[in-house]
Amino acid sequence: MFEFEPDEYIFTKFAFFFKKRKKRKEAQLEHAVNLNDIKSRLAIFARAITGESIEIFEAEREGGYRNNNFFLPTKYYEYQTHEENISFYLFRVLYLSVQKNLNLNWSDNLEHDLTESQIKAEDYSEEVLKSLFEQFPITQKYHEKFVSLYKAKSTTKIPVDYSFIYGKWMRNSPEDTSKKQLKNFTDKVKEANQEEPKTTIKSKAVEEIISVQIDQKQMEDAVLQHQFEKVETAEEFGGNFRDMDGDDDLEDHSNALDDVKMKHTVRVDDTAHSVYQADFIENTTIAESSENEGEGHYITYDEWNYKARVYKEDFCKVYPKTQLTTDVPYYKKTLNDNRSTLVGLRKMLTTVNNKYQQQRRQTQGEEFDIDAITDLFIDVKTGHTPSEKIYLSKRKKEKDLSILLLLDTSLSSDGYAAGNRVIDVEKQVSILFGEILNEFDIDFSIDCFYSKTRNHSSYVTLKGFDENWDTAKYRIGGVEPTGYTRIGTALRHSGALLDKRDTKNKWVILISDGKPNDYDKYEGKYGINDVKQALRELNERQINSYALAIEANAKYYLPQMFGQNHYQILTNPVELLQSLVKLYEKIKHQS
Repeated sequence: MFEFEPDEYIFTKFAFFFKKRKKRKEAQLEHAVNLNDIKSRLAIFARAITGESIEIFEAEREGGYRNNNFFLPTKYYEYQTHEENISFYLFRVLYLSVQKNLNLNWSDNLEHDLTESQIKAEDYSEEVLKSLFEQFPITQKYHEKFVSLYKAKSTTKIPVDYSFIYGKWMRNSPEDTSKKQLKNFTDKVKEANQEEPKTTIKSKAVEEIISVQIDQKQMEDAVLQHQFEKVETAEEFGGNFRDMDGDDDLEDHSNALDDVKMKHTVRVDDTAHSVYQADFIENTTIAESSENEGEGHYITYDEWNYKARVYKEDFCKVYPKTQLTTDVPYYKKTLNDNRSTLVGLRKMLTTVNNKYQQQRRQTQGEEFDIDAITDLFIDVKTGHTPSEKIYLSKRKKEKDLSILLLLDTSLSSDGYAAGNRVIDVEKQVSILFGEILNEFDIDFSIDCFYSKTRNHSSYVTLKGFDENWDTAKYRIGGVEPTGYTRIGTALRHSGALLDKRDTKNKWVILISDGKPNDYDKYEGKYGINDVKQALRELNERQINSYALAIEANAKYYLPQMFGQNHYQILTNPVELLQSLVKLYEKIKHQS
């Protein structure tokens, strides 16, 4: 174990002090604009201009565009007013949108340094600006304003830096991983993590992630190295593997990590004791897992390859399971804590469920059918035998309905939304909604899913369609977060279960954060398009679908997959329950 020398300790403390003071000073600027506060609106703006599903992410510095991702500075405060700083972001979005529409970016797969990328962007700025000014004339005034600003910041020793206006060029074509396979993972990947991460720190902005498969032999052969006479630092991945010891010392190294470019990541299946979290959707270099014959009964399903527009036949293995663990106290506590909510819910759904529809020309009923009475007198006058069906009858609608409530119990459900643990919200809503559906004798099932690569998607039945609710209701409390989120596969298996129900009106209601991901390749566009295709398959078989979420990030994924009017993003668990009631009313109107 190495100890800090006194002079090294003092130097380190001073360095960290001035770094933190700079951050605090930036945070106190009232006119500063944070990208996170406006990126959802900027994304809508960019999508309207480009016609593409643009996502906005924080840039490492000036940013640029890569595929359908726009990277913008994390914060901007060069001007003294909030409005002027917002205008910078609006200009950058317009500029990148035009640049993307002109398809101006690196077309090769070579590595280019920052200076080269900045020069290239500035060289082509005239072409972009010409098109920009033609389409949006007002931007010319703002461009002149920004140029003046950065000219004023330059000196004889420091040349003018226009990189924040024009950005940098980025690679527009992701690395092809279709032939890569994820092989070096153990059976741990099929098990839930038994330990929770103790420390989570938000990383600096990340513009590109390359996931490297672990080389077990090189890690075992790694030689311990130590370089003396340096302040605490962290180094980027350079091809050498180290032992994954699982120690939680992230907090101690957080300052050193501030200076590391998090481009390369190593995928391991060991338990994480701390998390250095980066928000990035397009992990394009994640490989597919190799074929692995699992133990036990499984069902294979196709998966959609949106690039080739073909199915990967029998690509995913689904292991149907029945939840065995029960938690009776959880069920009782849920009813006790939500007693008033359950009473209100029961009243609301009783009103919906007991709505009557008029049946005309009946042999008996509460009142006469005027049209039938008219026909009766005509028949009598003309000498014909009149019909006896002259009454109106109010009858309940037939219960020709099956509902499958599908819960996402992946590790993302272990997070919090509006101060509530997502998995607990899912379980409590399932228990309360299940109580009412059971009272009204509705054909329903409650299932959950999680995955650990395409070779092992688990589909767990909590309450089957033909199961007794009084037995199944105690299982729901025993569910805990585990694994990843291969949504398309779960939807296909849900459809297969609904195909077996002898009802006309069938629904899958998904409760999820809506972000498709897995240990192997199921990120970004690939996962989103597979879910969209799975939903099309359900629709062709007359199976309706709807998605609910209380996770803030869902707004970036659900619209792309479910389309308008087929999803809802909520802010708290009460709204989630109310939304289920409204959805149930919509379902009943269609039945």
